[in-house]
Amino acid sequence: MHLIIFAVWFTIFACGKRKSRMAILERKIIHEKATMCSHVSYPRFVLPLHKHVEFEIMLFTQGKGKQFVGEGVSDFQEGDIALIGSNVPHLHLCNTKLHPSSHENVWCAGEAIQFRPELFPANLQDIPDYHFIYNLLQKSQYGIRFYENGLFAEMQEMIAMFDSMEFTPRIICLLQMLDRLCHCKHIELLSDTAYNQANHIPDSNEPINKVYAYLYNHFKEKVTLNEIAEYAKQNPTALCRYFKQRTDKSIFQCLAEIRIGHACKLLAYSEMNVSQIAYESGYNSITHFISQFEKITQRTPSAYREQIRL
Repeated sequence: MHLIIFAVWFTIFACGKRKSRMAILERKIIHEKATMCSHVSYPRFVLPLHKHVEFEIMLFTQGKGKQFVGEGVSDFQEGDIALIGSNVPHLHLCNTKLHPSSHENVWCAGEAIQFRPELFPANLQDIPDYHFIYNLLQKSQYGIRFYENGLFAEMQEMIAMFDSMEFTPRIICLLQMLDRLCHCKHIELLSDTAYNQANHIPDSNEPINKVYAYLYNHFKEKVTLNEIAEYAKQNPTALCRYFKQRTDKSIFQCLAEIRIGHACKLLAYSEMNVSQIAYESGYNSITHFISQFEKITQRTPSAYREQIRL
């Protein structure tokens, strides 16, 4: 079977041992014309599970929540720093969303430096001058968290410098950031499994990839075949047939898996009740939600939550 963009080989189910397939948004980051590295501000974390070719240095500037990197899950809070590798799937869920019944009402925010692998020589591992940075980028395929007093403030100052520069000085500033992270005294890997750059899949305009992109961006809404076909610029009947041939699933089977995958995360890491989770996952009928949940996971939502929290 051909490799499908947005298909993912993880999403930890039942006690971290059972795995299911869930779509990943393949995100294309648009840099300014004259650069391959950018500073991006996130006033709220709203992106679904996604990945991109760029490495990402993330500074968490507000709020608390759960960070999903590769197959790992960890808490984050204001003042934390992470480095996420090229094409490593990741997701940030805010406690405000995970625990709607709590009195906490602080949205999560962050500042990211995103930079493409092409900025580095192809034989990076063979150049002694890049020894520490090469090792850091290799470890980033697991996701890395950095802990050191004063490091967060230093990185904020470097980002301010980064913003004031362009061309060669900008690249030098990026290397200085990476060099500083190389010498952090305390780091933690966030996933037991490394995702490597070979996971990159091109051609986001391929019809199947556009279907996955549409489903993942609209799974909380009412989705119609005509809307999907219009987005993919395909005839609806032909698109259904082509999708089934390539994936061995119908478009709406994939939509159900995306919705139930999202529900599993909320069941595991939030305090929402089943009705709230059904609504947050794109279902207006609790009965239909439970039926599809059982069909895909072979258990009820309540049983799943009980088992995952043992």
